[in-house]
Amino acid sequence: MLNRRERTSGFSMIAVTSALIVIGLLMVGALHLVLDHNRRAALSADHALAMHEAERALTAAECELGIATGTPGIEDCHDEVGTARIAALDPVTLAGFVPQQCGQDSARRGLCWPEEGDSVETLSGLRLDERNAIPLPPPADDNWRQPAHRARYVIEPIRDALPGQWIHANASGAPVLFRITAVGFGTDEAVHVKLQTVYRPRGTEP
Repeated sequence: MLNRRERTSGFSMIAVTSALIVIGLLMVGALHLVLDHNRRAALSADHALAMHEAERALTAAECELGIATGTPGIEDCHDEVGTARIAALDPVTLAGFVPQQCGQDSARRGLCWPEEGDSVETLSGLRLDERNAIPLPPPADDNWRQPAHRARYVIEPIRDALPGQWIHANASGAPVLFRITAVGFGTDEAVHVKLQTVYRPRGTEP
């Protein structure tokens, strides 16, 4: 028979082993919580970067349209827009837009005109590459978080209203507005943000 000392020693070993198992499980659980927190924090930071880049692209597009159409708007728009680009963005002639196409030359790049029922994202492949879009320069070098791809945007013409509404308003036709679609990326290319806005150029009031 086991004496009292041996039985006590056996119980102690069981207690120590059980305690070690519990501590190990707690440590594994804590590690999972830390890893999950870090993953969520990284995703949140990536989404914030993608949002910032998309907003930067949207602002750049609004600046370009404002300068090209002579529409007052965003301050601190100092970009130069060439005469060919200004002509391409004419809201009356729409000289730079070809139905069911996206322009790729310097004057028409990023100008898309999807057919009815299609989307500008599908036509331009905006999220997949920048060939049909206007890419922005990379962010400043002092930003340690760099996006996986450059932010970019495309511009498409859209009618302001149903033609009949403008005929009743004694207008010559439904004026054209511009819809801007911009996309920005995080450090992980799978993290991206798309933003859209409608821009009303000067001279399109009924």
